[in-house]
Amino acid sequence: MKALVIARNDALKNLLAYHLKPLGFEVTYFSDPVKALEELERLEPEMILASAVDFPRHWKTLARVLREKRSKEECVFVLLAGSLPFEEAAKATHLGVNGIVGADLSDRQQVRQLAQLYRRYRSVKDQRRFQRLVPTAEERLQLVFVHPRSSVIITGSLSEISIQGAGFKPAEPESTADLRRGEEIPLATLRVGEDLVTLVCQVSRNRGELGLQFSSFEPGGHHKLFRYIRSRSKRELQQAMARAVPES
Repeated sequence: MKALVIARNDALKNLLAYHLKPLGFEVTYFSDPVKALEELERLEPEMILASAVDFPRHWKTLARVLREKRSKEECVFVLLAGSLPFEEAAKATHLGVNGIVGADLSDRQQVRQLAQLYRRYRSVKDQRRFQRLVPTAEERLQLVFVHPRSSVIITGSLSEISIQGAGFKPAEPESTADLRRGEEIPLATLRVGEDLVTLVCQVSRNRGELGLQFSSFEPGGHHKLFRYIRSRSKRELQQAMARAVPES
């Protein structure tokens, strides 16, 4: 899937890449809306995000040209704007803009709104949410955390993991028996291949095996986990080749 970002703000571009790439988007950037217009037909993006702050006039031309050839379901057009006067919002509706999202994508609410807007029109699966991995003995995945009240270091094994959370079997179940649903675990470290990723998680269930929901990662941490989960088939192939015995 392709997403076209038309903006001058580098911080905004980086935030969009951070949120869109794990969803499976190949992100292309343009700081020149005229150039973006020229490349529109060749690129055929599934989503366009245009900054109304950077280009208060050009987004209208982009939307009009886009809707001459592609419907709101074929290509989702999202306007990034802090706020729009009523007249501008009415123009956006008339020109076939799918939705308007706040330009501050460091706000999680705005990110959720963007994802919901896209799924509403395209019904795209959020790969970060649905792709899960059941670790094998060969997987280099391990979670360790500090009990939020007793400060005891908790070790164990992962029964399953996704970018959203994990099932965790503590080595000593009695050490986590008092953890309650909804309780935050602020000090946790996840080994992902050769990397160590710090994160914050929350208890979603405790029936001997813990259900943990990941609340936040260190910068870049969730991308490392997502890539590791996605590359499982490649690792299995490499392991099979390593085990293969050459014929004599």
